[in-house]
Amino acid sequence: MGVAEVLTIVLVVLKLTGVIAWSWWLVLLPAIISFSIYILIFVIKLITVIIAAVAVKKRKEM
Repeated sequence: MGVAEVLTIVLVVLKLTGVIAWSWWLVLLPAIISFSIYILIFVIKLITVIIAAVAVKKRKEM
């Protein structure tokens, strides 16, 4: 588990026990941010693979 996951669990427990009165989107914000970063990294890797595949295909055609 990473820092974001641990922080999310701690904030959810604090919210459910009534220690903090934050809205749920603030409580879940660390998980949302880490998920967004994972998606961004996946998209960048996917684009890189597609560009490499197109370059290989063009090289074979020559």
